[in-house]
Amino acid sequence: MKSGKVTVTPYGGLGEIGMNCMLIETESSAILIDCGLMFSELDHFGVEFVIPNFAHLLTKKDKIKAIFATHGHEDHIGAIPFALKAGIRVPIYASHFTSLMIREKLKDAGLDQAVPIRIMHSGAMIELGDLKVTTLSVNHSIIDAFALLIDTPLGKIVHTGDFKLDPSPFFGDILEWDAFKKAGDEGVLLLLSDSTNVERESHGLQDTRIQERMEELFDASRGLILISLFSSNVGRMANIFKLANKMGKKIALTGRSMEQNVRLAQERGAIHLDTRNVIGIEDVWQYDRKNVVILSTGCQGEPRSALNRIAHGEHAHVSLNEEDLVILSSSQIPGNEVAISKLTNQLFRQGAEVLYDAIEDVHTSGHATRPELKKMIEMVRPKFFIPIHGEYRHLVHHAKLAAETGVEESNVCVIQNGEIIEIDRDGLRIVDEITELRVLVESREGDEITRDLLRDRRRLAESGVVFCLLAREKGSGKVLTRPEVLAKGLVNDRLEAALLQDAQQVVAQVIQRYNKELRHGVIDPDFAENLRIELRRFFDRKIGRKPTVVPLVLDV
Repeated sequence: MKSGKVTVTPYGGLGEIGMNCMLIETESSAILIDCGLMFSELDHFGVEFVIPNFAHLLTKKDKIKAIFATHGHEDHIGAIPFALKAGIRVPIYASHFTSLMIREKLKDAGLDQAVPIRIMHSGAMIELGDLKVTTLSVNHSIIDAFALLIDTPLGKIVHTGDFKLDPSPFFGDILEWDAFKKAGDEGVLLLLSDSTNVERESHGLQDTRIQERMEELFDASRGLILISLFSSNVGRMANIFKLANKMGKKIALTGRSMEQNVRLAQERGAIHLDTRNVIGIEDVWQYDRKNVVILSTGCQGEPRSALNRIAHGEHAHVSLNEEDLVILSSSQIPGNEVAISKLTNQLFRQGAEVLYDAIEDVHTSGHATRPELKKMIEMVRPKFFIPIHGEYRHLVHHAKLAAETGVEESNVCVIQNGEIIEIDRDGLRIVDEITELRVLVESREGDEITRDLLRDRRRLAESGVVFCLLAREKGSGKVLTRPEVLAKGLVNDRLEAALLQDAQQVVAQVIQRYNKELRHGVIDPDFAENLRIELRRFFDRKIGRKPTVVPLVLDV
């Protein structure tokens, strides 16, 4: 083994699906691999995204040479604008299509001139200090995905990115078997490998099978075809465009990200459009239904998506009937199962035939299954192994697979976000741990939702809010108006009037005590606070809840 040490720090993506971000560091250089976000489960409290906390990374910013994006999914590139805003200003290296997606994100954030975006093709090599990074093509559910081969002073590191083994992708290169085998022959220090589908025992479907089944379904259709998929799945979209052109069907797009990514895919050369066959969604009704294909976002049950509006019969231009076919060509992101189930049931209620991967060959995962993961370990033959990209159980299963496949058990390490791993000639160990790893934000502007703010929003949602308004004379302190009590989120309309009338009596008693002191020339400085306390006590007695009470005492 060569000399020196290498440090690996995951900021996201381990023990969860999303927010992938990892620092690879030597004694003099560092690179950041991916910088993704995670969609929030707290969207009902206004939290849209979860992003890495860049505080620890900022302590390394003078050492970080570049950001490498393995591919263009949101959980790998979505937080790059936030990283730049935080102060991590380094060149970004990415494949062609990934670079186009990053370019659009930085442009939307007003950061398109902030750092250079450098396009890397398969087999490209870049030297950054004492690190040398080579890109290797892999297959995934998005085009132009890369694995990274990182030469360090201590030895080679292979970071697979998200990958699967597919010998016949619709677009792009196949996984570079020979390059992975060559790295294994030369000796690999550490393998960091995608764990998402480790629980699946069989090989995933190849793209050719999905293409064949799509053509059969297109050929047999009697009505409109509505296909919902991730807008980043350019290979699948290219296949659909090709089929539609072959069969003389018109294509309409609905969803902002769908329109953007089709445009970027055209720029990349992955999709070739005959503009005569592309129609506006508002013009769908002008054509025979059996000659129309609609591509829609919303496959994860997003409540504001076009697909959700179609499912509820609320779309301005698209409705479904019993001769129509809906194809959900995507997998379920963990956490979205309930929303997708509700969406699917609602689509069935519209009368259309609905196909999805549990019952039909209309989608294949972009992640390697257990036998494919085993093949990767056998090709690379690493000294050390760390499973990445998966929930905690996935990491554990993948670690066991590595040990079964020949990696010494003592050299296999399951780590979680924030645990800092150091590798040297003596072995691999956890040397430190970072806390406060994530930040909640409510928009792509990066407005942070702090714990205190989230607590207040929870309290408002659970207990409601009460406003008490009155005016008093400035200087004398004399109350000039009758108090008004308003409430939101407390009780139903039938009970509200009587409850607020009783609340006004409580306010009147507080004012009576206030006036008594006022007659003695004392203006109570705690008047507003006393109103708040007494009203909270009243509502606690009456309805068993203590709402947020906001007294508004206006001095005029």
